[in-house]
Amino acid sequence: MENKLFQWLRGSKSKTLPQTHGLSDIKNKFEVSLVEGEFKPAESAEVLLSLLNYKIKFHSVRLLNLKETSTSDPEVSQKRIEELKVAKQEVTKLVLEARNKGWNLEINSTIQISPKKP
Repeated sequence: MENKLFQWLRGSKSKTLPQTHGLSDIKNKFEVSLVEGEFKPAESAEVLLSLLNYKIKFHSVRLLNLKETSTSDPEVSQKRIEELKVAKQEVTKLVLEARNKGWNLEINSTIQISPKKP
């Protein structure tokens, strides 16, 4: 299904995507619980640093594309990359402190998705 979604997003917007579990009924806001629970420091590092690394990679690729096409200001992606790198350093410190003190970390992350007209 994921592969078909990406194909659809790259192709014609007039094509309709197959309906799935009522998600087409999104009116105001949809929430996804991305991470929830208590984790050992090593598990916390894996989850959090993977997410941060992915977002850094996403914005880095976006920044390269913006520089090639010159259709938008790349400053937003550059700023976001810097913010994510700082967050990555802070998360690393927190995980190391938790490991050194024998703590687990409770992580809760919910993504809120709201449809917006361009």
